[in-house]
Parts: sequence; structure tokens; C-alpha cells
Amino acid sequence: MNELIVFLDAIRAHLVRHNLPGAIGVRVTTWREPVKVQLDGWDLTEVAGQLCSWAASLDGSTAELHRLADGSRVLVTVVGRLPCGAPVHVYGAVRYTRTALPDLPVAVTQEVPVWVLRGWARGRQGVAA
Repeated sequence: MNELIVFLDAIRAHLVRHNLPGAIGVRVTTWREPVKVQLDGWDLTEVAGQLCSWAASLDGSTAELHRLADGSRVLVTVVGRLPCGAPVHVYGAVRYTRTALPDLPVAVTQEVPVWVLRGWARGRQGVAA
């Protein structure tokens, strides 16, 4: 069977099984690239809550932040694996705020603990790093 079909089936089954929120786009190529899921929303609390749901459903979840080159937005990403072993990157873009992300330079990726996302999901806009 074609690898692409296997990954499409795996992400579809995962979405259904875990009733995951907010996906507006899914990019599936082959084993060489992770499955990429883009979330809906711009609000940090909303996106963090969606990412927490995803983190709980994936194996080996970690989180990272990447401030885009224009400086106005940050990609918040959860990285993990589907049960079949396929790597997954789930991300959402949020507006940059000095309150939550004061030490995140432009065009830099920084790892953060998943518990930081849980705090943001509860509306705590404290510092990430």
C-alpha cells in the first residue's frame, strides 16, 4: 500500500478517535516529512488549549515557539508521534505579546515545557521562558 495512504488513514483515525479541535489544514507527504496540522484561531488561550488536547493524544509530546521574521506572530507547536510512529507537528499562529513571550527574539525557535501551554490555556499569560 502507498505510504501516503497509510499516513492519511492514520491522521484521519487519530482525529476521529480523539475528537481533536480546530484543524483547518493537514499536510501529509511521506515518512521523510512530519504530518503537519494547522489549527484555527489567533488567541493564545484558545490555541494553547487546542495544542494541549493534541499533546495529550500524541506519544512523546514536546512544545516549541517560533517567532516569525515579521515579529508580529509566533508559531506555537506541539511535536509528537501518532501510534503508528509517524511524526506530527501541530501548530497555531498567535499574536506576539511581550507579556507572555518577552524573551523570544525574532526568527528564533525555543522549546518550552508542555505545562506552559496548559497555563496559557487556563488564561494565565505569564512568561514562557
